[in-house]
Amino acid sequence: MEKETSDQLIRETMKTAGLSDSFIADFIQKVDAVRNGETGMVRWEEVGDLDPNADEISLEEIHSSYPLDRALLSKLVVIKLNGGLGTSMGLDKAKSLIPIKGTLSFLSVMAKQIEFLRTKFGIEVPLLFMDSYNTQEDSQKELKLNGFKQTLRSSFLQHKVPRLDAKTYAPIQSKVEKDNWCPPGHGDIYFTMMEEGILDELLNKGFEIAFLSNGDNLGATVDPQIVSYLLKENIHFAMEMTPKTLADKKGGAIYRKLVGGRMTQYELLETAQVPKEHEREFSGLGKFRTFSTNNLWINLRALKERFNQGNFSLSLIVNPKQVDGKDIIQLETAMGSAVGNFSKFKGIIIPRDRFAPVKKTEDYLIRRSDAYVLNEDFSLTMAKERKDKGLGEVLVSLDEKHYKKIQQFDALFVSLPSLLYCEELAVEGEVLFDVPVTIKGKVKFLNTSGTLKKLSSLNKTDFENQTITL
Repeated sequence: MEKETSDQLIRETMKTAGLSDSFIADFIQKVDAVRNGETGMVRWEEVGDLDPNADEISLEEIHSSYPLDRALLSKLVVIKLNGGLGTSMGLDKAKSLIPIKGTLSFLSVMAKQIEFLRTKFGIEVPLLFMDSYNTQEDSQKELKLNGFKQTLRSSFLQHKVPRLDAKTYAPIQSKVEKDNWCPPGHGDIYFTMMEEGILDELLNKGFEIAFLSNGDNLGATVDPQIVSYLLKENIHFAMEMTPKTLADKKGGAIYRKLVGGRMTQYELLETAQVPKEHEREFSGLGKFRTFSTNNLWINLRALKERFNQGNFSLSLIVNPKQVDGKDIIQLETAMGSAVGNFSKFKGIIIPRDRFAPVKKTEDYLIRRSDAYVLNEDFSLTMAKERKDKGLGEVLVSLDEKHYKKIQQFDALFVSLPSLLYCEELAVEGEVLFDVPVTIKGKVKFLNTSGTLKKLSSLNKTDFENQTITL
């Protein structure tokens, strides 16, 4: 198919969906880049190491040198990414609406985190959600049910872009309309804030710092002293980074981009951008000591100035998928890749407590269990008893055939096991957790019978460092 034809089809499809001319032009530019051979892959020789002295600061150092300043805290706005449906977990509604602790949903916990902050400091810190066309209505209902109120709007809608045929780059035409579209990745947040007038609205009301994080990471609560640090040192872009462990094969990393051996800018490297021959090096614990948590802080004045300069760029991620058995591509950008537009950058080295995401049912089990607790400020962190024992993140492996989707998970985890002192839990085959059990150390449940087995059939409630065949 000719470039002109596919561009025209893209333009018409997006125009009919009510998308703006400038957004359509930006998307066609990305399609052109892919058509001309852009794969989103990095050149490995350009991936340079960060300088710990110049590029990083620890949270401890911020806490010891930058005291809380209420006047500065009043310049903060909190933005949560809430566009995800959790399709990998089999959800067809916002992931943030499912319960995470007791009956409280992710969304309820986020609202309570902000209400706690407001009560403690007497400042109405606003909470904004970047929703997608799939999540906005349900999420706003949930907020109302929680009695959450503020003077600013609490939601803005991220764009949607057409999925493209991998060969022709024309928009696909599935019978299911929603399958024809995808979110453009959370990098869309900057374009949306600019286009919707949110950036100007916030600046006009005196807000200067935005704290952005994923809606499924309930460890990402406001640290008022980070706000003091950013404003006093005039940092334009900061990413929270945490030391890598064996549980972190996929986290992105910030690096210094080197051209001809000289640094040109900071960049974010995502898993999808790593050449295949370097995947082991990327996911290992050698070259990249830390990974980016997607908890980021941005100076809104600097963002506006950078936009006005033009050519605000985000690195492209080309995501191959299949729809109706056909190869398609999704063009996405990551919000952290905006780092490439700012020279006044700092990586904030944080403890693991500020990173507790839920991407799969394994994560969901860990966070719902007693290995994690909701604190007074409604942050979700690892239980103190676990930390006192020197235990790290629980490693959980659940049989994908039986536990991948949330409906399967809920049906098989009727009773959540105690994982307070668990190091590793593996489940192979279909096992029904129908009674309360305590798991310590490394435990594996193995069911090769091909039929459902109940834990209650073992007449035992404590398991420690053993493999159990049912």
